[in-house]
Amino acid sequence: MKYKEVKVSLPKDFAEEFSALLEEWQVAGYYEILFDREEARKPGEEIISDMTPIRIYLAEDDSLNEAKIWIYLKARAHDQAFAESRWIETKDYEEAYKEFYKPFSIGVFWVVPTWEKESWKKGERPEEANSKVPIYINPGLAFGTGHHETTRLVLSRLGDLDLKNAKVADIGTGSGILAVGIAKLGATKIDAVDVDPNAVKSAIFNRDENEIPENTLSVSEGGFDTENIQESEYDLAIANITFAVLKANIERIASLKTNHFLFSGVITERKGEFLGLLKQYLGGTLLFEKSWNGWELIEWKRS
Repeated sequence: MKYKEVKVSLPKDFAEEFSALLEEWQVAGYYEILFDREEARKPGEEIISDMTPIRIYLAEDDSLNEAKIWIYLKARAHDQAFAESRWIETKDYEEAYKEFYKPFSIGVFWVVPTWEKESWKKGERPEEANSKVPIYINPGLAFGTGHHETTRLVLSRLGDLDLKNAKVADIGTGSGILAVGIAKLGATKIDAVDVDPNAVKSAIFNRDENEIPENTLSVSEGGFDTENIQESEYDLAIANITFAVLKANIERIASLKTNHFLFSGVITERKGEFLGLLKQYLGGTLLFEKSWNGWELIEWKRS
């Protein structure tokens, strides 16, 4: 079977709307290409690149969705977008995004794509990886490849926390990468939730790939207001979610039965406002903070 691969680069202002339409149209597959930023932003430089690259995959006979894509780009992005297409075989479709995802080290972890798991376990890995905790991840369509600064900020902090026998809530789990890392650091109960059913499927897959029992890491669809999240007691609650969502849910965050929080997804420009919300609704104090390329990690302790 053949697939039509459409390579699109469009202004970031349209990326979210376009991705939502791709979901609605039920294309065979798509993904945004995430690039690491090893250098800090230059003064005045935007956090996210002005252009968003997206790869779209269409079934061989899906001429209708191909037409919709071209019409959208012409009508909405005008001459600001770039697109090209080509035919690829099934194997190429299945392997397409793997070229953008390679093993990397962050904190006490080494994040490894699942398709390299067997060779990794056989010892075919860098020598410096032997002392690291491996997290096997197939990101699929869910947020949480480990490449984004917000995910890396949390991963880099987890190794400094005592999570032995801890009970943790991971709200907005995405691919489950943080929940898997927490389990491998000794937590005995992790409740991971996400409002996106695709993320739930991805997190369950990654949990199983890392051979973590379901009674240690439970994954379900939900958010801050999910019954078991609101009613259970936790040693730590983690939310790698955007500032807008955190702000909208600040009262639900305050009602969580935990005194220890780890937040990421807040941009530097909103850090002061978010700290003010935490002080107002939760009380307590800032334990730890770290910035990376315009994104913030905030560890908060309630009194």
